[in-house]
Amino acid sequence: MLHETAVAEPEGKAIEKSGESRRKFLTISSLFAVATAKKAFAKKFDGGLALIEAKKQPERGTDIVPPGSLGIAGFRKKCTGCLPCVSACPNHVLRPSNELGSFMQPEMSFEQGYCRPECTRCSEVCPSGAISRITAVEKSAIQIGHAVWKKDLCIVNRDKVSCNNCARHCPTGAITMIPQSADDPASLKIPLVDEGRCIGCGACENLCPSRPFSAIHVEGHERHKTI
Repeated sequence: MLHETAVAEPEGKAIEKSGESRRKFLTISSLFAVATAKKAFAKKFDGGLALIEAKKQPERGTDIVPPGSLGIAGFRKKCTGCLPCVSACPNHVLRPSNELGSFMQPEMSFEQGYCRPECTRCSEVCPSGAISRITAVEKSAIQIGHAVWKKDLCIVNRDKVSCNNCARHCPTGAITMIPQSADDPASLKIPLVDEGRCIGCGACENLCPSRPFSAIHVEGHERHKTI
């Protein structure tokens, strides 16, 4: 019977292969590190040129609770803090509260996104009935709060530049731009909020370029209503 005899690889070639493997590993590691750094850079810089300051949550007089919950009292009573709604929210609007009276119940805020009228994910996954199942059509008419403009934070007043982000992105047309000076129709324009049309979705707050606090933010309503 013939037996195959293992032939030892010359030491030089083994070292060469080892070196090649190490070079490949270092190359892949370097590329990964560069990609990670670019991703982190992109989060902090606008086009690689200007530092982007993170938004901060404004102080709200009244909390905002999701459409379908009818209002704060019923939501707080029924919500168990199980948090599937937080996991399901594609727009990063819901997060666990750290307040004593609502600890681990979801709260709404708009630093990372806004509550898109066509999205009903939280109402689809809530097991306790704290958020009732609603359709996109129903949601687009539910007023959970209203927008409040802070003139001192607005870049039109502060930096003397033109901006209409809040009006341009408002899905209900609740914000219109009016002349800054009533005596000068050609003056820079500032936002005017129609509270009766605003549903409190937070698009204006999220997309406002003012930092660290948006010049326009949403105040919640104790009880929701259909408009």
